[in-house]
Amino acid sequence: MSTEENSLTLRPRDDRARITVARAIAIVLAILLNVTVIAAGVWALTNQQRISDQFTVWQFEPSSTVRTYVTSAAMSEEGEFLFYASQPVVQENPEFNSTCSNVEENFGVLGCYFPSSKAIYLFDVTDERLAGIEEVVAAHEMLHAAWDRLSDDERARLTPLLEAEADRMKDDPEFATTLEFYAKTEPGERSNELHSIIGTEFADLSPELEEHYATYFTDRATVVALHEKSNAVFTEQLDASKKLVEQLDALRGTIDDDYATYNSGYDSLNADIDNFNARADRGDFATLDQFNRERNQLINRQDELNALYDTIEANVATYDGLVVQLEDLNATISELNQSINIEPRNQDGI
Repeated sequence: MSTEENSLTLRPRDDRARITVARAIAIVLAILLNVTVIAAGVWALTNQQRISDQFTVWQFEPSSTVRTYVTSAAMSEEGEFLFYASQPVVQENPEFNSTCSNVEENFGVLGCYFPSSKAIYLFDVTDERLAGIEEVVAAHEMLHAAWDRLSDDERARLTPLLEAEADRMKDDPEFATTLEFYAKTEPGERSNELHSIIGTEFADLSPELEEHYATYFTDRATVVALHEKSNAVFTEQLDASKKLVEQLDALRGTIDDDYATYNSGYDSLNADIDNFNARADRGDFATLDQFNRERNQLINRQDELNALYDTIEANVATYDGLVVQLEDLNATISELNQSINIEPRNQDGI
C-alpha cells in the first residue's frame, strides 16, 4: 500500500454553518430583548400609577402610629401598600380642619382622601373610650385609595354587589343617615363610599365581596369588630339618653295629670267644705251621726288629696334626678362628639 493511499487529507474548516447558527441565536435574543423591552414599556405605560405608588412607598417613612393602624386593622400587604402610597398624615386641630372640613352639622369628619394628590389625612382621636375608631377610619380611607385605582370595569362589577348589600341594610337608621350625609357632601360618589363603609363596618357579606376585600385585609372581621366596639360607645350613650327622655316625658305627663287632679279635687273639696259649714251653721243636720259621717267623708277626701300631693312631690324629685342624669349624659355625649371632631369641612375631600 503506497504512502499516498494511507495518507490523511486535511481540509480547511468550514465555519459558515456555525456562524449562521450564532447569528440566528443573536437575532432571536435581540428579538426577545426587543419584545421584553416593548412589553416592559407597555406595562409601564399601563401601570404608571403603580410605578408612582411604588416610588412613593419606598420614600415614605410611616410614623409608629400609622404602622399601628396597619397592624390593628389587619391590612394585607396590598392594603398596607396602598395606605403607605397615600402617605397618611395624622393631624390635630386646627390643622386637620383646615385640611379636611365639612359643611354638614352634627357629623364628625375623622379622615379624608384626596384623589388629586393621592393623599390621606387622619384626625387624631385621643379619647380612650373610642379606642379602635382611628384604625377603622384609616381602613376606610385606604379603601378609597383602592377604589381610586380600580379600573372602570372592576368598579362596574362591584357596584351592583355593593348596592345589594346596601339594600339588605336599608332598614338600619344609622346606615341610612350616613348615606344621606355622603349624598350631600360627596354627590356622585355613592359606590365609592359604599365600598369603604361596607368594607369596614359590616360582616357577612356576599362571597364575591369577601373575596374582593380579602385583597386588602388579612382578616376583615378584625376591622369590623373595631368599628362595632367604638360605635357601641355612642349607641349605648344615645340609647340611654333616649330612654331617659322617654322616662321624663312619661313622668312629666303623670305629674301634670296628678297636678290637675289635685287642683280640681281641692277646688271641689273646698266648695263642699264651705257648703258643709254653711249647713252646719244653719242646723241642717238632723243627727250628730249625719254630721260626723259627712265630716269624715270630707276629711278622707282631704287625706287622699294630700297623699296625691306627696306622690306628686316624690315624682317631681324623681323627675329632677332624671334631669340631672340626662344633663350628665348629654355632657358625656358632647365630649364624645368633640372627640370625633364634629366640625364643618369643605367639599374637596372624601
